[in-house]
Parts: sequence; C-alpha cells; structure tokens
Amino acid sequence: MQILSLLRQLSPEARLTRSAPLAGGVSAEVHDLRFAWPDGQEDRVVARRHRRIEGKGEPGDRAAREHALLQVLHPRGLPVPRSRLFVPPDTLLLDWMDGDTTLPPDAAEALASTLAAIHSIEAAEVPVDLPRLDDPLPELLTWMQPAEVSDLALPRTCSYEGVPRLLHGDFWPGNVLWREGRLVAVLDWEDAASGDPLADVACARVELCCGVRGSAEAERFTEAYARHASIDGTRLALWDLFVSTAALRFMSAWGLPPDALAARQAATTRFRLRAVDRIRGTR
Repeated sequence: MQILSLLRQLSPEARLTRSAPLAGGVSAEVHDLRFAWPDGQEDRVVARRHRRIEGKGEPGDRAAREHALLQVLHPRGLPVPRSRLFVPPDTLLLDWMDGDTTLPPDAAEALASTLAAIHSIEAAEVPVDLPRLDDPLPELLTWMQPAEVSDLALPRTCSYEGVPRLLHGDFWPGNVLWREGRLVAVLDWEDAASGDPLADVACARVELCCGVRGSAEAERFTEAYARHASIDGTRLALWDLFVSTAALRFMSAWGLPPDALAARQAATTRFRLRAVDRIRGTR
C-alpha cells in the first residue's frame, strides 16, 4: 500500500507522523495513519485496501460500494465511520473509530437494537447498487450433497416476500467496536446487500456461537432482536444453514491459525447440525 501517495490525495500538504498495519483483516489490508495538517492539527484515518478473496466480488466493486454506502449512512446518524476518500481502484480512507471488539457483558441488546436500526432502512432509500440476498436456497443447494438435500426435503426456492431491507452482509463481533461498554461503530460494509433481514441475524448467530460465550450468547441476541422485529423460525433455520454451510466452505481461506481454524470448524459444524435438526422438525 502506497501510504504517502494515499495521504497526498487526501491533502497534498498533510505530514505523515505514524503508519502502522492493523491486524485481523482478511478481505482487506488495513493501516492506521496518523498525520498533521498544515496548521499543526493532528488527525487520524484508516486506509483500507480491499483484497481479492474467494467467495467475494471484485475488490474495486466492493470498495466503491462501501464508500458510497458510508456516504449515505454516516449522515443518518448510524454508528459507522465516515468515508473521507475513495481512491480507485480499491482503497478507502475512513475516519478512525476509537474502540475495540471485546464484547461487554450485556452485548446482546446493543447488537440486536443496532442491527434492527440498520434493517429499519428500506433498500430503496439507499441510492447504492446493492446485491440481493433474499433467498438462501439456490446457492445453498449448490453447496450441499444431493443426499442431504433430499433428506431435508428442501424446496428449490424460498424467496423473501417482505420489503427489501438494507443488510450489512457480515454482521459479527469482529466488525463491531465498543468503548466503555457502548457500541460505537459497525465496520466493514463491503458485503452490504438488500433483502431478508434474517440473513444478517443468522450471520451474527453463527459467529456468536463460535465465540467464548457460545450458543447462549447467540440465543440472547436472537431473543433481543425479536423484541425489535419479527422472526420467522423456519426462514431463520434456513439462513442458519446457509451461513454455516458457507462459512465451512470458505473458512480455510480466512488465514486462521490451525488451532483456531479447527475450533471454529467444530463450533460451526455444531451450529449447522442444530439448524438441520430444526429444519427436520418443521417438516
């Protein structure tokens, strides 16, 4: 990443004082940039360069979509960083958001209410070209073994019939920042979509199950979300199956250490089996 070149595009007169890579990014290379304006005022941004990664779209398309979406969401008061600059083809300069991803003890309600606030926005209100995410089955059926599809008696389609909503697309604890127990930012909007809110709910559920607090935290989150918006249990089970199957399919490309990968695969497999059991119970 050409740090000085990026900073010059933000301001030709800015003076870089510190640059450090940020750990944890899978789909993007991320740097913390500190600099001073000509008047001496200090400032700080995050440089985020999207990588090519299996299972995701073109880096440039993801970066452009994230920039355009943040330009809409930040003025609406949602807890998202402001996108200062889009540097084609694939890099953003974003406001620094002070916080960390450690879940506070009472995280479930804040996660649920924030996600419900995102879902309160109709996709038609956002003048950004978003992919549709309204049916878990067509793609899911290409990932599953024919015997399992037959055993579960899955239909070919199960399209969402409600008003398409704005979806984050990758809502999990690693994309949420906290400060002093308060949720301060939802990051990484590159996978934003329009469609069925339960796709986001299922994504959060499987990731919470893989965390320290496990399935109990996932259920607390689900119960909290249900106080803000209705949940169709059958559709949620299908989305649970979708996100867990997708995670298992692409997880090896996430760059996890072997022990962490094995633990996440095991937890995700358990979550997937519970989704299968719920689908069988609704037949």
